[in-house]
Amino acid sequence: MNEQSPLNGKITVIGIGEDGYDGLSTIARQILETASVIFGGKRHIAMLPGSNIAIQNSWITPFEANMPLIEDCLDQNPVILASGDPMFFGVGNTLVNYFGSKSITVIPHPSSISLAAARMGWALAECDVITLHGREPEILRSRLRPRGKLIALSADGSTPALVAVMLCEAGYDQSQMTICERLGGTQERITTQTAQTWQSTATSMPDVKPVDPLNLIMIDLVAGPKSRVLGNGAGLPDDAFIHDGMITKSEIRAQTLASLAPWRDAMLWDLGAGCGSISIEWMRAGGQAIAIERDVKRCNLIGKNAIRLGTPDLVIRQKAIEDAIAFADQLPTPDAIFVGGGITTPGLMDRCWDILPMHGRLVANTVTLEGEEELLRFYNKKGGTLSRLSVSRLVPRGSFRGWSNLAPVTHYVGVKV
Repeated sequence: MNEQSPLNGKITVIGIGEDGYDGLSTIARQILETASVIFGGKRHIAMLPGSNIAIQNSWITPFEANMPLIEDCLDQNPVILASGDPMFFGVGNTLVNYFGSKSITVIPHPSSISLAAARMGWALAECDVITLHGREPEILRSRLRPRGKLIALSADGSTPALVAVMLCEAGYDQSQMTICERLGGTQERITTQTAQTWQSTATSMPDVKPVDPLNLIMIDLVAGPKSRVLGNGAGLPDDAFIHDGMITKSEIRAQTLASLAPWRDAMLWDLGAGCGSISIEWMRAGGQAIAIERDVKRCNLIGKNAIRLGTPDLVIRQKAIEDAIAFADQLPTPDAIFVGGGITTPGLMDRCWDILPMHGRLVANTVTLEGEEELLRFYNKKGGTLSRLSVSRLVPRGSFRGWSNLAPVTHYVGVKV
């Protein structure tokens, strides 16, 4: 259902915390007292007073299956109970995407993230906030940085131990992990230990009281001597990736990413992805990406690199470029396309250009004369910029050192207007 669809009623989403019904505002309680139908998790429904006479519906699985049920009740102005701030990693976002923002009123409650920052005295605006609920936990790896403060919403009680293992593997074993459980309620518990201690406790002391499923993790990051600090800027070292030689070299990659100009949630198609270095760096800068690579072994490398470098959500398609382009309508519309291979495929550059929306960027690199001829043809047809990138690296020359020239790269950039 989209935002323009006619609705017979209004949906009210009320955030509720561990302090329960008594912690709600007067207006929130009044809405619940007069509601005809209420949806929410079993835990939230149980917080309602016995005097509440509304029809009470607990969420069913999968969550998306609840949307038609709510839709059937629109003429009764249904009320939704949700954790904390429904618009901060909450169900409010799902509801707005389905029913449209004009159909929904949200009454937020302090989120567990806000409560945790208040307990710790952390400036929330200076923290990285991620959710590991329903997400691949390896996304944490892309947020590791010296002296950083990271807040992670847990999937369940096992998440802190998993996070501790990843921190130790990355050389951040002395980072302080504060586990905040059931914040705002009578069972609130806050425990702080180093990642190394959390890992040791989870493996050697199974009798320790388990972590409540309702928890979040505050991480005061400390980069130890064994850590490798990788920034979110373009041009990671080549050896940060597992590759078979098919990799856009660091210096060229930095220029390529600058030409692609990633932004948050922008979609990249990486054609001829090799080991996935362009896609992965695009995602570390905040975007989304689809890596298209015909070679199955390289697709496996892309998957390993995505896990290692904190972009597990990278979509990998084992396809020839021409096959992927032929079924382009089955893929999300790209904001940028990078052609790292297959430039001489007949009609490829023109087809990529046609697929891009206004302001979309088409960037291509080649080291062959045939590829250069195709880029020159396309440049003469569509404009843009064409440049030659040359890099020399210092290498041993016997007992001395000298410069070794990498293959010059012809670099095309076009912006659709």
